[in-house]
Amino acid sequence: MSSQGDSRLFHGGPIVTMDDGAPAPEAVVTKADKIHFVGLLEDARRAAGPDVTAVDLAGRTLLPGLIDAHSHILWAAKTRGSPVVDVRAETVPTYKAVLAKIRRRVAAAKPGEHLIFFGLDAQLHPDMEQPTREQLDEIAPDNPIGIQTSNCHALFMNSRGFEVCGINERTETPTGSIIERDETGRPTGKIAEAITWRALEVFYDAWGDDRLSAEFHASIGDFIQNGITTVTEHLYLPHYKAYYLSALKQGLPMPRVAAYQQAVTADMQVEQLNIGDDRLWMAGVKIHADGSPFIGNIWLSEPYLETAITLERMDLKPGHTGSLNYPQDYFEKMARTYFGQGWRMSIHTQGDRTIDMVLDLVEDILTKTPRADHRFRLEHCALMRKDQIERAQKLGVLCSFFINHITHWGAPIEDALFGPERAAHYMPAGSALAAGMRISLHADTPMTDPSCLELMKAATTRLAGDGRCLGESERLDSLSALKAVTIDAAYQIGMEDRLGSIKAGKHADLVILERNPLETPHLELADIGIAATYLAGECVWTNA
Repeated sequence: MSSQGDSRLFHGGPIVTMDDGAPAPEAVVTKADKIHFVGLLEDARRAAGPDVTAVDLAGRTLLPGLIDAHSHILWAAKTRGSPVVDVRAETVPTYKAVLAKIRRRVAAAKPGEHLIFFGLDAQLHPDMEQPTREQLDEIAPDNPIGIQTSNCHALFMNSRGFEVCGINERTETPTGSIIERDETGRPTGKIAEAITWRALEVFYDAWGDDRLSAEFHASIGDFIQNGITTVTEHLYLPHYKAYYLSALKQGLPMPRVAAYQQAVTADMQVEQLNIGDDRLWMAGVKIHADGSPFIGNIWLSEPYLETAITLERMDLKPGHTGSLNYPQDYFEKMARTYFGQGWRMSIHTQGDRTIDMVLDLVEDILTKTPRADHRFRLEHCALMRKDQIERAQKLGVLCSFFINHITHWGAPIEDALFGPERAAHYMPAGSALAAGMRISLHADTPMTDPSCLELMKAATTRLAGDGRCLGESERLDSLSALKAVTIDAAYQIGMEDRLGSIKAGKHADLVILERNPLETPHLELADIGIAATYLAGECVWTNA
């Protein structure tokens, strides 16, 4: 990274600071890895000194580095690149074609080679059927294989897959997990939630460190090339640290990582982590209160619609309202324990009944053990009601919205899952903003690819893939959307004093865009080019 003597002077284009104290300066000076000066060009030249490197923006726009407040930068690497096979609907449009691709890859596999196929989608693969263990055994009798859903919450395996993962009829279903079984207790092929991620680790381990390191390099590049200088790892596990440390030791431009440890350890202990100058730190604890709307395990007050997608492709029963991931008393024990240890909490919530339960618990915890700056976070918040948003705001609870659900799955959300009324307020970012909440937006990579500009477009247009708008009243204006991927995202991860705006003393994390997003039509936001990314004062990527 930059040495102590490095100094840069940015000028010659719009500067969007996201700092109300200096909204439109003429120049910015960085020294080493910090922002040194923000203001008039003449004053900036004096502040910079004689050895400054001038960076002429040439009409392009300088912004603070972008922040994805809920992502999985290392886990994303695990889901990309051979021997993972991409079968997402955007790549393989039908289930018939998915099966054909699986057969071709299995035919070319080495004996015993572990294979994962990522992206099966009940909403977007129009002819999808739920794979059975027997069907997958016929396709791959000798190789362990798994087909992971695009929402990442479920996995279908063959017998060899269950064997290498150590899951059989005698296996107790871990708390927070689902193992579908027949009447004898034998797993029928599908697992979901926490056990899914544990099973996948068996496959990842079989592929070795070299493969993961290479894909992690690529994942780092995906974020940096999109101007994202801070991310989270919202499923952090202790063994991940070695890969982060290796990336830093190699001098790779790894974005700053706010880790949220997954609540899976039996002793409910959290690793203490604070490496470098805000390069990798433990920001809090993540608990999945419920699952994914796309496999049906979220808790609702009104049932799913009864359609071909819900009844056949998702295999739900009529009147299905889902459930929590954990027994409620166990979930409450986890939340109280981690909060009592002083951690900030990040709770995965999708269904409105889940959100009621979590807000009841938060209110009780804060009544009994008040904490002025707790920053409880609710993640995704798909079907959050207006009254719940108002209650959350009063409690100081923050919402991070997975807004890409609208762009990627908007049509089936409205037509097949929840109907027009609920779809109009699905991912209700506009209502949260109107209530005075400091919100964030996220791509939840690897579920969708990293791009804060895509998030801004999704939040300001709310256009589904077929062009329909889901909830015009929930749209954000450009400035609010930009705050949700800069200063307000920084606030949600507890770093607003160091990140998220261009202000003297903050980290010199910057991005140069080809156009000013505040002056770009909403439909064109995702098309804005990233000209350069600066991390800790160093240019780590440029399109030149």
